[in-house]
Amino acid sequence: MSAHESPKITAIHTAMTSTSSTSGPELLDERSLGGIFVHLLGLLTGFLGPAVVYVVSDHEYTRTNARHALNWHITVFVLSIVAMVTFFLGADELTVGGEPVELSLLPAPLDTVFGIVGMILVVIMMIALLLTFVYTIVATLKAIFGSIWPYPGSVDFVGWFH
Repeated sequence: MSAHESPKITAIHTAMTSTSSTSGPELLDERSLGGIFVHLLGLLTGFLGPAVVYVVSDHEYTRTNARHALNWHITVFVLSIVAMVTFFLGADELTVGGEPVELSLLPAPLDTVFGIVGMILVVIMMIALLLTFVYTIVATLKAIFGSIWPYPGSVDFVGWFH
């Protein structure tokens, strides 16, 4: 350790270099770039990018990372659809052109229940969307260091169809 390096930087460097004993092309046999970048691709394309990578890749590391990213993005997509449908079913008026318009798709007690549940689901959806950024960073960093990280809270949709 040189005089200007902190112990924390040295520990990070040691952890990075001790993760795998291989380097260069051998390292790509163990963990591929696709397995690393699939998480960032999911951030840009939702579930479509990881789905394509999962289908076309024959590298186990890439497929497993793509599966985890795909499961998370499908989970968030389904949550978003359910939250929006529930929220709008509970809406009793809409503003169109600055004017309130009565809109009641459900009878009086149900529209209130759907409205409250819809609002709760929309808040959960917003949290899930924020977690998408955090999970993408964590999963990408884990993949860089050779770990496969399942996204917490995701439903294994791919496992249901596999």
